[in-house]
Amino acid sequence: MPMSTIETAILVIQGLLGLIMLASGGVKFIRTDFHTTQFDQFGYPQWFLIVTGGVEVLGGLGLLAGLVFAPILGVLGGFLIATTMIGAILTHLVRVDDPLSASIPAAVFLVAGLVVMIPELLTFQP
Repeated sequence: MPMSTIETAILVIQGLLGLIMLASGGVKFIRTDFHTTQFDQFGYPQWFLIVTGGVEVLGGLGLLAGLVFAPILGVLGGFLIATTMIGAILTHLVRVDDPLSASIPAAVFLVAGLVVMIPELLTFQP
């Protein structure tokens, strides 16, 4: 049975988000000046930069693996990304009192993570 346009769009979002999170987490692992300075401004220790990067890489890998192997891996990847983005939004809005616009990328990634997770969870049958 052919996939609907919505199903196709969700798979595209899943793949793009997976690649973006691999890249985003990867640059945190190499500790770019931008990210080390940003985490200092947030008041977070530098080890947390590596943890955050690791979670983003794992989430991205889960999203991509979910496209090929088992869809539940995409759900888990989406969950990791969504929870990380909630933390990013709270950091910008509460911890450092950034303008709302600073949270837009994290909000977009949060929504994308939920878009991947929710339909699969609604149809999940163990």
